Amino acid sequence: MSEEKIILNIGGIKYETLRSTLIAQPETLLGTMFQDQNEYIKNSINENEYFFNRNGEAFYHIMEFYRTGKLLWPTEIRESQVTYQQLKEELDYFQINKSKVFSSLASETTISTIDRFISILEQLIISNYISFNNKISLSISNNNHLNSLSQFRGCAFDILDNMEKQIEKHLVENFSELELKWKCQRECSYSYRYHECPFFDVYITFTSPVEKLLKPEDAQADITFAQVPVNTSEEMIILNVGGKKYETFQSALIAQPETLLGAMFQDRNKCMRHPINGNEYFFDRNSDAFYYIMEFYRTGKLTWPTESEKVTSKQLEEELDYFHIPFNKSKVLCSLALEAVRSNFKNLIFGFEELIIRCCNCFRNNIRLEIRREGDGGIRLVDNNKSSDRDSKHYYYLQDLQTFCVSKFKGPNAYHTLDNMEKQIGEHLVEVFSDLELKWEFSRTHDHSKIYISISFSFENIVKNINSQSTYE
Repeated sequence: MSEEKIILNIGGIKYETLRSTLIAQPETLLGTMFQDQNEYIKNSINENEYFFNRNGEAFYHIMEFYRTGKLLWPTEIRESQVTYQQLKEELDYFQINKSKVFSSLASETTISTIDRFISILEQLIISNYISFNNKISLSISNNNHLNSLSQFRGCAFDILDNMEKQIEKHLVENFSELELKWKCQRECSYSYRYHECPFFDVYITFTSPVEKLLKPEDAQADITFAQVPVNTSEEMIILNVGGKKYETFQSALIAQPETLLGAMFQDRNKCMRHPINGNEYFFDRNSDAFYYIMEFYRTGKLTWPTESEKVTSKQLEEELDYFHIPFNKSKVLCSLALEAVRSNFKNLIFGFEELIIRCCNCFRNNIRLEIRREGDGGIRLVDNNKSSDRDSKHYYYLQDLQTFCVSKFKGPNAYHTLDNMEKQIGEHLVEVFSDLELKWEFSRTHDHSKIYISISFSFENIVKNINSQSTYE
């Protein structure tokens, strides 16, 4: 009976867990309640469902304690609205020894804060890499108003003051494929009130994505993984993770045989499977983090949570370890950055290809674009014909092209990709549209605030082909 599934209805929010998870903490209210000898104190409202008129949001932290033995500070969960006082009240009600959990909470919270700081730096590196900016300069002061990382205010200075070498080691290792270099100098200045104001100047450099994109093997490479042909008659597998259900095919799981689920659902390992209801299997794990696990099984790629997401990097790493999914965080982060750059590059090429075809559709053989760097990367289609007749067909075609260009080329990433890869994009278009004798012209202003692109081509060869085939005679 220790593997019995329990539904805890806390103020209307339902949490699913295993009886064994609860009784692993025998000194707590739930641990005591679900002991075999205490059957008389349980009153279920439905089969295996028990209602507690308590704070359902705060119970998320209680449930994580039962699953991991660790108490998450409310601020660690991005969307949490739970206060410290509310959490204390729930700890008291469920008879969780505060001295026991709080003794480790200080160190766990400190580690979590450092992890969040590192996560922000990682996201900063990736976002700059995507923008083809391979140099980052930060000024981090203990003065809240002088911080480059406003999310941490004075805390960032204290973290660097105590952990600078460890942070450097972590980033250099995790971004080794980008050949990251870190330089941190402690300086001191004086404020207008002549108070000493120490600060850190941080310089981070790494290789440009241009080098990766120009390599033929990288430009064509996609992350591959073992794929098993899907049988449409194949039975669905329902993975109930902490109460949230994910549906998939058995073939998607066994395509990764070195993982826990991949091994479990091999035909020879039926003894490892214990369905709770037909083809439904329950895992008393973090349901939000399992989203990333499921995406791995579906695509063969690992994604990583950002600072704004509900799941922390630490939580995801714990789930990856539990499900025996091997991962190299360095390779994951670097591949995510490069994949984003490659995606922007391909999308730009596809966008220009479609733009040329749309121009052919309205029999227009030239177009000129102005793309701005500042703000959100504004874009304007320059009309060489200068038509002022709003009722003309030319005007409406132009409006359609302008709308299309905004949808495809607006944004800072488009600007930076064009600024660095225009030669390759132009060569590709000239080759693909050779029948049109396409010409690609690129220029930028001296201050790099604007890019101008002119595309022109001829319909002469197409017309000749039409005439030679006598289609319209």
